[in-house]
Amino acid sequence: MSASLSGTLPGDDRNGLDQLARAFVGDPEGRHVIIALVDCTKITTKVDTGEAIPTLRVRAIEGFLGTSADGKEVRRLWRRAYERRTGQVELPLEVERELEFLGRDDA
Repeated sequence: MSASLSGTLPGDDRNGLDQLARAFVGDPEGRHVIIALVDCTKITTKVDTGEAIPTLRVRAIEGFLGTSADGKEVRRLWRRAYERRTGQVELPLEVERELEFLGRDDA
């Protein structure tokens, strides 16, 4: 099953991407993380196959700089969700944090 994403973002204080906009101007190739709250605005059914495709609407969105502590943690959680969904190996979160700490230069 697939889903599509509405092309609009909230126009008020629920759109927290301003921080990332500034970061991308300074570093267009930077990698950052967003978390979005979504709901379904409509469902389209393909007549030929009967496939139902929900269109998701972004209700609220926040950005995290990839180099910040929060950004690194959110990216770690994103990677764990990806690993779980695709069936890849997933270490316990505490082990991941300890391995990252041991790999730091200042540890």
